[in-house]
Amino acid sequence: MKQQTLPGFSSSSGQGDFPSIDSDGSYEDKTFLALHQDEGHKTTHTEFYDCVFKNCKFFKSSFFYCIFENCQFENCDLSLSVMRSTSFRDVRFSDTKLSGIQWADAAIPLDVGFYRCLLNYSGFIGVDLTNTEIIECQLKDADFSEANLSKARCCFSDFTGARFVNTNLTRADFTNATNYSIHPHGNKLCKTRFSSPEVLSLLDVFDIIVE
Repeated sequence: MKQQTLPGFSSSSGQGDFPSIDSDGSYEDKTFLALHQDEGHKTTHTEFYDCVFKNCKFFKSSFFYCIFENCQFENCDLSLSVMRSTSFRDVRFSDTKLSGIQWADAAIPLDVGFYRCLLNYSGFIGVDLTNTEIIECQLKDADFSEANLSKARCCFSDFTGARFVNTNLTRADFTNATNYSIHPHGNKLCKTRFSSPEVLSLLDVFDIIVE
């Protein structure tokens, strides 16, 4: 099926005025280009199937009881958005701002992939992220307490200040990831992959000298 592009309307300012996403709606095989929702806009009970969002702005927007299935977000801004009971099924985020989102509020399971995204201050507390890809992302002060990152791929990502407490990191891949601080006794590590020299940070909790 050929994907439909949601049309815009020209305005006197020269900027595109695009229709808002309706609540209680359903969208399939559509591309949303440069759609800018008003700050605080709330969308409820809306379904998106096989849709693409490019250069869209949903800053501080709310999505309640929505469904995103087989969708892609490219170069969008969803910072500080609320995803209350919203389902993400095979959703890919690329080059997108997602800072400050509390992913524990979303419906489960959470089936997403993050690529070159800003995920600073995001909350993944208790979230099942098994097999999730978090590639080349920035996760400053993100919280993974009680999360399940087993078999997750976190390569080339920056975890400055990220919190790992009782996190399942079994077979997770942190190859070429940087600035993580993971207590080896306060988290589950089994066949977890790390790169040198960053892996030496796991020794920070011990009173030892590495030369």
